[in-house]
Amino acid sequence: MEAAKEKTAFVTLEGNNLSYQKLGLDTRTPDLHYMENDDIPSSALELEWDMETELEELGTEQFPSDGFIHCHEKNSAAIQSHTIASNQVSISPKGRFQRLEEEPEYFSHYTESKPKISQQFCTVVKTCSLFMFTFLMGILIGYFSKRNLSSNSCILPNELDSSNEVHIIHEIVNDVTKESIERFYRYFTQISVNKTDSDLAKNIALLWTSIGLKEVQLVNYSVLLDLPGSSPNTITLNNGQCYYPNGQQCDEETKSQELLYTYTAYSANGTLEGEIIDVQYGTVEDLRRVTQIKHISKKSIALLKLGFLPLLYKISLLEETGFGGVLIYIDPCDVPETKNHDETFKVSLNREGFPFTSKSSNYDGNSWEIKSNITLLLVQPVTISLLKRLFTWTESTMADQCLPFKVPETAQIRITLNINSVQKYKEISNSIGFLRGSLLPDRYIILGSTHADVYGRNTSEWISGAASMTSIISSIMLKVKNGWRPPRTIIFCSWAANPFGSFGSYKWGKELQKILASNAVAYIGLQSPVGGNASLYSVSSPSLQQLASDLAKKMQITCAQKEACYKANVSSIQVQGDADFFINQLGIPAAQFAFADNKAKIPHIFSEVLFNDEKTSMNEMNGFFHLHEYVAKLTSEMVLRIASDPVLPFNALDIALEIQKRIEGNDVSTDLIEIAKHLRETAQLFQSNEMRPANDPKERDPIRVRMLNDILQNMEKNFLLSSSPPGFFRNMLYRLDETATRFSILLEAQEHSKITKSNETLMTALQEVSNCINSAQLYFKEGLHLFEFDEKERD
Repeated sequence: MEAAKEKTAFVTLEGNNLSYQKLGLDTRTPDLHYMENDDIPSSALELEWDMETELEELGTEQFPSDGFIHCHEKNSAAIQSHTIASNQVSISPKGRFQRLEEEPEYFSHYTESKPKISQQFCTVVKTCSLFMFTFLMGILIGYFSKRNLSSNSCILPNELDSSNEVHIIHEIVNDVTKESIERFYRYFTQISVNKTDSDLAKNIALLWTSIGLKEVQLVNYSVLLDLPGSSPNTITLNNGQCYYPNGQQCDEETKSQELLYTYTAYSANGTLEGEIIDVQYGTVEDLRRVTQIKHISKKSIALLKLGFLPLLYKISLLEETGFGGVLIYIDPCDVPETKNHDETFKVSLNREGFPFTSKSSNYDGNSWEIKSNITLLLVQPVTISLLKRLFTWTESTMADQCLPFKVPETAQIRITLNINSVQKYKEISNSIGFLRGSLLPDRYIILGSTHADVYGRNTSEWISGAASMTSIISSIMLKVKNGWRPPRTIIFCSWAANPFGSFGSYKWGKELQKILASNAVAYIGLQSPVGGNASLYSVSSPSLQQLASDLAKKMQITCAQKEACYKANVSSIQVQGDADFFINQLGIPAAQFAFADNKAKIPHIFSEVLFNDEKTSMNEMNGFFHLHEYVAKLTSEMVLRIASDPVLPFNALDIALEIQKRIEGNDVSTDLIEIAKHLRETAQLFQSNEMRPANDPKERDPIRVRMLNDILQNMEKNFLLSSSPPGFFRNMLYRLDETATRFSILLEAQEHSKITKSNETLMTALQEVSNCINSAQLYFKEGLHLFEFDEKERD
């Protein structure tokens, strides 16, 4: 079906590198095409001349001129396989093949008179001989001089002027101001009215181009969305009384548009009549208690609170237990006072951008074979107002106490749940911008935010991220226009269709997975940077937590909300967002800074829901743009540090310490404890013997730095599980929340074994964790052997 096929624009794949066609303001969308190496022009001089001409044209952009270009010429043998724009050596015809001038006195030695024909013949022979001799000598001189220059004078990554880079980064960060963010915030607020996803992506691409980013493109996809039906979903009692999910009666005048979007994307459709059974949070203990006193059937409808475990996982447990439907809600005791617990909301059961199962999915290069839904259960979000109408419930009047909602044991309420949604394909667009690295263009640091969801609403969540991202780009481009570029490539991404499962990031990442798997260094997110003003909150891979903490402490003096900034918290927990693909499929370090209201009883309870009324007044939050400025400064410095530091600022030992902390004190095998101990010892040796010396400019060696960075870039890939329970991260380094003391997969397996009455699941999970830790230990050990071998070879 043509409508189902993905449409990708402006993408060219060359070898193992990633490149987008450079069209400036042209936003046409030609088809994706792949360029094989055989398609590269065979004429070396033609290509070299074109390359020189292009570089001369780029001179108007005030890029580094001779120094930068010649460095690529001198070092082409070492890095030609990693250049993004082309895999050909860039050498001008005016370079080593330049014709040598003839010596004017050469023929003065031959003054004797000879026959005319013989004299002409000898002249021709001598001229040819001289030409060949000088030509060969020119080649040899050019070859050896090039080798000497390459080894002695080319600026390699480890020879960067660190003080100059630090000064430039400091200036870029200072140029990210609240005034700039506010200006872009107001701009996005104005242009977002009645605009489609693709329209907004196009406007973002044009804006980025106007502030100096030369390589900005749109990437289009056709995706299957689960959209609301023509009328709101309803809950009807046996007496015929009909209610909407917000508690209003069906015959009352209501905001139909708001209620249309009070639904669960990728839920099953249809009508179900059955009894409501309170399962509280839907944990294993809750389900064991319920099944002992209630008979569960396909006509049973679970009443489920959000929190504690991933929603998708709890849905899978309810389906396994035998339920036919689910009503989900937020308990008033689980939210801070600043939040309205009675707002209507929607959820999506699709976390990974593709609503498909691993057993039945089929990818033909253009489209996925899609399941009609994620679960067989009918799932509907409801508010406390509706539950008050269905059940007798008295709220606590005590100021220091909250009474959680619970259905009376004697209550027996039967309802008819009616759910209807429509699945259809819709075109979405990502805006992708490239700032090519000056020395390591094959290494990508990805900075991502979202733009408006497919509902086309004017929400502060995506506008905050988009404004902060654009302010960062604007500040960086001021330096680029003066001739500076980061050593590594920065890719700016504005993702589409986030509420439905991060379609934009998953589609783009999946399409370029092989390239990103070898070239992506880190993912830094700007998703909803200001969701509250209580404290700074950071989600970070263990390897980046030290850098995140250092930057937060360093930036505290510039924070207007001093108390909120001093409460900075950095942890590795799993939250929904566009970082999912990069964390769970690529296994690269990731981080995200944000201000949040941390007064909720259950942390991150709102990460799975999307409220229908998300407009935020700038006057509602103290220091609204001051908070944006602080997050944007932290984000920009982290991106620039990773893009510019000669040695990647990743901490191997912190990973080992985190793993040991998750194992010690828990009931696990002694073998696993021993493996974790060996990992810590090896990581400590690696960090002491290799990482610390490499940070001393006097001790850096170009080859060793490249080897070290490759090891640091790929170390988190060792912790990707072969499979994970629904809703759980594949990357085992991420926990469910800050209170978790064990690996999530072990915690889930231990709980699941209580249902199955078998230890098989737990033993499988233990083996998975053991394999990952052992793989990482061998990985660092082999890295140490590589450096030892390199030293022996040099001796």
